[in-house]
This record gives sequence, C-alpha cells and structure tokens, in this order.
Amino acid sequence: MLTMQLQEKDIVEKKMYKREKILIVDDDEAIRNLLQQILEREGYTCELAADAEEAIVSLNKQTVDLVISDVAMPGKSGIQLLEEIKKNHPNVPTLMISGISTKKTAESIISMGAYDFLLKPFQKKQVLISVSNALRRRALDLQSQFEVQNLENIIQDQTQDLFKANERLNSILDGTIKAMSLAVESRDPYTAGHQARVADIAVAIAIRMNFSLERVKYLKMAGLIHDIGKISVPAEILCKPTRLSDSEFNIMKEHPLTGYKILKEIEFPYPLAKIVFQHHERIDGSGYPNRLSGDEIFMESKILAVADVVEAMASHRPYRPALGIDVALSEIRNQRGRMFDPDVVDNCCYLFDNNMIQLS
Repeated sequence: MLTMQLQEKDIVEKKMYKREKILIVDDDEAIRNLLQQILEREGYTCELAADAEEAIVSLNKQTVDLVISDVAMPGKSGIQLLEEIKKNHPNVPTLMISGISTKKTAESIISMGAYDFLLKPFQKKQVLISVSNALRRRALDLQSQFEVQNLENIIQDQTQDLFKANERLNSILDGTIKAMSLAVESRDPYTAGHQARVADIAVAIAIRMNFSLERVKYLKMAGLIHDIGKISVPAEILCKPTRLSDSEFNIMKEHPLTGYKILKEIEFPYPLAKIVFQHHERIDGSGYPNRLSGDEIFMESKILAVADVVEAMASHRPYRPALGIDVALSEIRNQRGRMFDPDVVDNCCYLFDNNMIQLS
C-alpha cells in the first residue's frame, strides 16, 4: 500500500514539475535552442537569454523555477550570474553548463551554490535527470520554508495560552510536536517516519523500565522531535546518496545544538530541550556535542540514543540499504556499558528478542 502511495505521489510530482518555467542562459544560440527543444518536449516552459545581463532582467520581471546557465559568456560570467541568483533569488536553483571543465572546477562551482554541473556535449537523459532533481529539491525547500513559517506562527500564537487552562495543554503540545516533526520530515524525505519509530522504541523501553506515565509521555514528545535541529542542515547533505565528507558530517553534528536553541525558548513542562540536546551523547564521553558521560546525561537521552541507533541501522538510508534489526541489536550489545547504558540495552534487546516491538 505504501509503495502504491509513493508511486502515485511521484507521478503527481512529475506532472507538477513539468509545468515549471526554466530560464536558459547561453551565448551560443544553438545550445539555447537545443535545450529549449529538449525541455519543451517534456512539457516544461522555457525562457531564453543570450547573456547574464539579459538573464538578470528576465529574473527581475518574472518568476522562474530553474536557471540553466553557461559558465563562460561575454560580459558577466555564469559564475557572476550564479552569485546574483543566490543573493536576490535564493529559491531558484541553478544548473551550470560548460564545454571545458576539470573535477576541481566542477566541485568549486557546486560549492558556490550551483545544484549541478553538466559538461557539453550533454545527453538528453542527463539534462532531464538533473532538471527533475533540481526542481524536486526546490519543491522540498519551499515546502520546508512553509512548514517552518507555519511552525513559528503556531508557536507564537499558541504558546501565549499554554498555561491559561490545563485542559488545553495536551492539545497544544501535541499540535506543536506534530508540526515540528513534519517540518523535519519535509526536509529529509528519505528518513520520513524515523522520529516516530524512534519515539515508539523509546516509549517501549521506558515502560519496561517503570517510568511514570507523565515521564513516558514527555519522552515520546522528545523522540518525535529529537532531530528538529536538522531544519538547519542543507538539503543536499540530508539527501546525499553517498557517505558524508568530514566537513559535511561536522555540519550534521550541529543539529543537537540547533534543536536545543529552537526548543529552549518554549516553556515545555519538562526539559525536552536538554533531552534532545543530549541524544547523541555517549556514557563513555565519546559522543557530541559536549562529550558528556555517565550520570551527566539524562536517562531519557540515553534511551533515545539506543532507540536512534537501532532504528537508523535497521532502516534504509540514501547511502546504504537497511542493515536489519539483528545487526542493529548486535551493535548495541557490543557497545553495552561503553557507549550505551546497560539497562537500556538489555531492555531494548528483550523487547525485540521477544517480539514485543517490531519496526514496520
């Protein structure tokens, strides 16, 4: 059923993307006409510009959804045009094309903010794949911006009344948590459902460890938003189909601190911000961001750490297939007493070994 829904969604998205407007910028008329022909046959609308100045005029007059630009052109270069777009039209992705390139050049252009780099002569399929991916990324970015703005409005409007009436507290908190969770998933579609599954595992462990109902309730909330800080991580890092570089991983490691900064201003009746802040800490001090150890770490954070690792390893990721629950449980057993709290590991393994909880 889920597969059918995803296929239907993909079909709808493709139809939507083909209504998008693309600005083609190249001083070579033959290249402009070729790209226009390829794209319009697929249902896209195209605008043409012979140089960067003409492209800037066009961008200021109308809304476009994607720019395809040559790197070397008379007058302003494609690089200068890219800088202009990033500054004044940040929601418009840019594909750069060139007849001459080295790996270093391509990497430099990508690092400056271009979505992709195509080398002439290019193949039709290559062009269409890059265009489709760029438009998909733009749609996700716009959706994320909407979700974040909507979240900010919800928090601003609703938190003023949090303590006015006790009967309203649960509905407001639940709505806020759901909005936060959706905001993260709109940025990282490949791991949609991750936070909910982590929350379910954490709740089951906490119940077995005899947590109070109130404590279980707020642990579930923390689980549902433990990755809220990923809102600040660039989409290309979240969705990267290969392993992250050291610099990219360092950016990813900032998400617990970002999550803490977001949540600390909200007056939750429980230290959710600190629990989220600590969910990548390890009891031997090898975690991040503050290398806390032992009793310096909330027990809720220790539970989330185990649940997070088990779910992540057992599930598919863009850069690897699912490793399976057996591999995940073996990993936490190997790190029992070193990285992970022994009681948490024992209870987590007991639940899975006895089929008291399953990952769907």
